[in-house]
Amino acid sequence: MRITYQLDGTPVPQFESGDMVRLVRDEPGPMVTAHAGDWGEVMRNHGAGGLDIRLAGYCRPRNAPMPIATSVPASYVAPCDRSGVRLRLQRDLARRAEFT
Repeated sequence: MRITYQLDGTPVPQFESGDMVRLVRDEPGPMVTAHAGDWGEVMRNHGAGGLDIRLAGYCRPRNAPMPIATSVPASYVAPCDRSGVRLRLQRDLARRAEFT
């Protein structure tokens, strides 16, 4: 995962394959297959097309009927560890000082 920062120092994660993420909102669309609190491994990042996330083997059993959530917007997820615990990213305080 790469981290960029906004002008006010707010961290913005750029997810890559292999990163662990936790959904903070339900998956968009008429048929919701991934809910807030689900977590897993990023398989693909389609940029504006969203993330493909493997949930099976993490928050769901390996033989789950819906093992993958597709096209989940990056704004709907947050980084987490392999246990599903959300990671807090440090603000860039130097940028914040320059901004104010």
